[in-house]
Amino acid sequence: MANGADHYWIPRRLDDPVQFFFWDADVAVVVIVFLVLGSLLNHLLAVVGAAILGVVAARSLSRIKAEGGRGVITRFLFWYTPSEWWLRARAPSHVREYTG
Repeated sequence: MANGADHYWIPRRLDDPVQFFFWDADVAVVVIVFLVLGSLLNHLLAVVGAAILGVVAARSLSRIKAEGGRGVITRFLFWYTPSEWWLRARAPSHVREYTG
């Protein structure tokens, strides 16, 4: 007899990032954006070139994320862009400890 647990799928890793096929979602967005931009040019060579550039950019982003750990892109944007308009809800960078 089969027990009731055979009918349910239990995720094994709850903290894994969202994935699109075998890429993380943010890396897949890079490829999709390049493919859309290439298809807007409506030329086969542009689509192939954009696909190749998208895969190269996605691999580069994956390597940067692997070397820098989680949140490396956010840290880069925080320190090297004018962040007043998109990080207003964040804490000031000079505060190192919070109480309470």
